[in-house]
Amino acid sequence: MKKVMRYRPTKKTRPYRLKSGSFPSIEQSTDVTADQQQIGQLKHDLLAAEDKLRHRNEIMETLATQNVESACETLLLKLLPLIGLTRGAIILYRREQLSHVVTEGVEEMELIEKDLDQYSVLRRAFVMRKSVQLPIETGGYESAIPIQSPSNNSVVGLIYLKHEFEQFNLEQVGDILDLSRKLGMTLERHLLFHQMEHEKIKTYQLLDSIREAVLYIESSGEQIYANQALLDMFPPKLLNQAQGFRHAYERATSLFEHVDQPDALHDYIGQLMNGDIPGETIELSAFRGNLLLSAYAERIAIANVEWGMMLVLRDVTKDKELDLKQAEFVSIVSHELRTPLSSIMGFTELLMKRSLDGPRQKKYLETIYSETVRLSELIHDILEIQKGEDLTQGATKRTIDLKKLLIEMKTMFELASSEHTVRMAFGSGAHLLMASEEKMKQLFTNLIMNAIKYSPNGGNIEIRTEVTAQDLRIEVEDEGIGIPDKALPFIFDKFYRADNSDTRKIGGTGLGLAICKMIVMDHGGSISVQSEVGVGSRFIVEFPIHPMS
Repeated sequence: MKKVMRYRPTKKTRPYRLKSGSFPSIEQSTDVTADQQQIGQLKHDLLAAEDKLRHRNEIMETLATQNVESACETLLLKLLPLIGLTRGAIILYRREQLSHVVTEGVEEMELIEKDLDQYSVLRRAFVMRKSVQLPIETGGYESAIPIQSPSNNSVVGLIYLKHEFEQFNLEQVGDILDLSRKLGMTLERHLLFHQMEHEKIKTYQLLDSIREAVLYIESSGEQIYANQALLDMFPPKLLNQAQGFRHAYERATSLFEHVDQPDALHDYIGQLMNGDIPGETIELSAFRGNLLLSAYAERIAIANVEWGMMLVLRDVTKDKELDLKQAEFVSIVSHELRTPLSSIMGFTELLMKRSLDGPRQKKYLETIYSETVRLSELIHDILEIQKGEDLTQGATKRTIDLKKLLIEMKTMFELASSEHTVRMAFGSGAHLLMASEEKMKQLFTNLIMNAIKYSPNGGNIEIRTEVTAQDLRIEVEDEGIGIPDKALPFIFDKFYRADNSDTRKIGGTGLGLAICKMIVMDHGGSISVQSEVGVGSRFIVEFPIHPMS
């Protein structure tokens, strides 16, 4: 199909005609250019101001969000372009000693040397507490601007700058001083924060060093804290294990779970929370009587404003046990002393009031003498027990040869009884021991004399030793009456004596083996016994070895 072309007439070109009026003058064109330049300058100044404002905002953000050391590095990188410089540093001081240096285009060692030079720009600015500028021998200038604490005006840092020009303009001075002021405020804020943290940690450590368990409850009842002693005293699963004075976020539930008198404790704490602080202590027990506690409370008030109360729990288990043991000891001593004294008084009274024949009088006097000897031995043993329990009475220890000591003592043992034979068998190796020679003599005198005493029919007394890499073992064995099985667990207790007809005939204070155990324990050793009734007993002493230096 053919395409029909339509005829379109072309437009006629119109001749150019000038509008009525005159052309712009040269003066008018110049004014327009000046306005445009002024607008451009205003735009440039506005952008510069915006850029400077952005830098300042970044500086403020840096001071608010970063720690001091990191902030100084960022601040220096932002300050130098802001004042048109490329070289500088920020120096921080703590307790008037240089603590941190951030540099840009300056060697750190150069600043450390300047800080030691009392005539340098740094020391002058630090001492005078004002900005100091000095010329540099190689050309240019260096300036130090102090960073001061707002509270006491002490110098906590310096801004150090290197520049070619002699004077800063007002804008540069304003920027530098503004940064110095803000940095001073930030450093003081951080210093106060660190001081608070330091005091906090010190308080935590002080409270953790207290042997008593401490529970702090704020007045609102929402915050409860516990020290390490409380964590040790009660299961820690309900208490936060964070370092320091811990937050007991289960409201001390552990206390109420394990205290045997939870209602009494609850009522006591209820009184405290109501502002009634009882003056007396309360006695509690925990873990089914295995832990005895004494509790008291103190109100915590600052500037007459009550903040909370402190509950102190003291473990008195050992004190109670000691009181019980002392009471028992006094009772037993009284009984043991009363027996010989009664005999002495009774027979003395008979001798005084009656006229007796020679043999009976002699018998009564012998009884009085034997009871007096027994009383003397009892008093001596009681004093030895007291010395053993008093650590301040401990004898001086030095390296001794136990083999040599036992050989020297053998003659004394042989003279003690003609019916007994004392035999000694020493193992190979050096029998060196860090010990008190006096206490070792007392120990083996007690053991061997016991063996002789409880072997009334005579027999052999065997003393054997064995030296190993760790221990020195000594055995004292007799062929005596032996010890019943039921008595073995108590044989080293004070005043304990196996209750049978044979031992009653022999007599004794019941303190000899208790003294032996104290001596052995004081030397870091152990003592045990093996025995069979009618066959004999074997006492085994083991000491940790001490080589000769």
